[in-house]
Amino acid sequence: MLQFKLLSCLLSEEARSYVKLMSRENTNHVVVFDEVLSVAGKDICTKDIPRIRGGWAIQDVFYAFSQHKELALLFLEYTLSILHKEPVIINSSEKGESTSESLADDCILQATMFALNAFMRGGGKIGKQAVEKSYPSVLSGLILKLGSLNGVAELGRNELLRSLLIAFQSFCECVGDVEMGKLLARDGEQTEKDKWIELVQEIACSSSVKRPKDVLPTCVILCNALNRNQRAEREAAAAALSEFIHHIEKEPTLLEQMVEEMCQHVSDDSPTVRSLCLRGLVQAPESHMLKYIQQVLGVILALLEDPNESVQLTAVQCLLNVLNLSEQDAVGPILINLLVRLRNLQVSMNTKMRSNAFAAYGALSAYGVGLQRTAFIEQIHATLPRLILHLHDDDLSVRLACRNTFQLLATLMEVEGLSVLLSKQYFASDRRSDYEDFIRDLTRQLCRLSPARVDSYLESAIQAFDAPWPVIRANAVCLVSCMLSFLDDQRFIAPYFSQVFATLVGRMSQSPDAIVRASASSALGILIKRSNMLRSLVSRYDRADSSRNSQSGDSNTKTPSEFQEQAEGNPNDGASGAAIKGTEADH
Repeated sequence: MLQFKLLSCLLSEEARSYVKLMSRENTNHVVVFDEVLSVAGKDICTKDIPRIRGGWAIQDVFYAFSQHKELALLFLEYTLSILHKEPVIINSSEKGESTSESLADDCILQATMFALNAFMRGGGKIGKQAVEKSYPSVLSGLILKLGSLNGVAELGRNELLRSLLIAFQSFCECVGDVEMGKLLARDGEQTEKDKWIELVQEIACSSSVKRPKDVLPTCVILCNALNRNQRAEREAAAAALSEFIHHIEKEPTLLEQMVEEMCQHVSDDSPTVRSLCLRGLVQAPESHMLKYIQQVLGVILALLEDPNESVQLTAVQCLLNVLNLSEQDAVGPILINLLVRLRNLQVSMNTKMRSNAFAAYGALSAYGVGLQRTAFIEQIHATLPRLILHLHDDDLSVRLACRNTFQLLATLMEVEGLSVLLSKQYFASDRRSDYEDFIRDLTRQLCRLSPARVDSYLESAIQAFDAPWPVIRANAVCLVSCMLSFLDDQRFIAPYFSQVFATLVGRMSQSPDAIVRASASSALGILIKRSNMLRSLVSRYDRADSSRNSQSGDSNTKTPSEFQEQAEGNPNDGASGAAIKGTEADH
């Protein structure tokens, strides 16, 4: 048969003539291509190709295919079909998902990339025309395989990735995209996921600029690839699409398809796919964004509760980006849900999460109007103690976000004198002494609000005594002690005094953090001074009350001093009470 005759002559000078003959005869070209790649794969896996004396003859066959007017496109399509073929997936307990391709499959894939490299380097005018015609399929195939082989490289198998990068560079040279070639030379062998994801995005950007007419068919292929089985290929497709979506303003039908696909895949089992699809949705052309804004906000709302922190962070960042384009009608129905979920993220250990969550909370103040105003103000007061505490967060970005958010929310809170406090220099200062001065002035204003409001502030601040950050624990101690020092209602503050005294004594003596011990000591001094002042006032009124009670004969009425004694002599706090009395004696 002709194909066997061809194979028998592959290593001879007659190879090119048989290629020409094959194009004229009624020959099954796929069978021939299969056998050529099979032989090439065996050579690659068993021989040192660069050291073969006289050169590797099969490479001449690849050149001959690429230079043949009829076979060039057929051979390119054949190699692309292998490049686009989905690998079989297995789950590895140590490395997670990985491919289960055999050594023979690896050899065929290696041969395919050798063939592509030879085709694009040695194809001349005919080969170049074939590549230009198949540009979307070639680029998308290389992108998907870049993702797939990065997963293999993480397992220590780098040879396939290197072969792909050589073929990719040849593609860049063939189509004249110098910028893309530079990107591959710089970051091609970076196997960390963040690095190769960024590389794919930059490749998509370069292609969009150089080949705008090819964006549509490339995106169609990649949209379909979001449904592939291999996670790394879905991640590569999502990375490319998140960048291509910038450039399809004039393709509303494709944009609609991409939005639909991305909305479906925000539930993908890969956190990377979920994040990239959301980023893509937010980066849709502004001229079309209003049409999809409710869908995008719905996705953001869902992903704010994603089990993966990186996805949550992406959702918060995307919320900040998209609010600039959102109308009241789109945000209003989900406003309270957004606020509640952002509050949960404000205590994240991730500083980027905290700063963005506080910033987004402030950005939503623009929508707290009309029917939403009352509910929004309640949410402000619910998060106010936390906002106050993180005004002096360890991280500068969190401090700046909290200051900006406080200023945005202040106009809605209607607290007397608050705007004046926020205009003073100590509000923007990073010095702790300035922060404590601000807290004293602020709590003086807050304590004039309703008892129920003040009670909720105290409860929230006391919970922060157990915050994971020493500086926030110290801030909570300062805030609570200042609030208690400005409250006048003995019956209201009595339960808090006993609870806070006991906690402060323990923190002052046992906390490993100097800033907490110092704050506890200072707070004890404030509260003891306040307690002594109240006792002095109480004893003065006791005499007048006792006189009135004896005259009226009401023996059941408790005097203010009895309330004071009840607060300080709580049987549950005997140890702390003894410590406090000792401290009082020292003072």
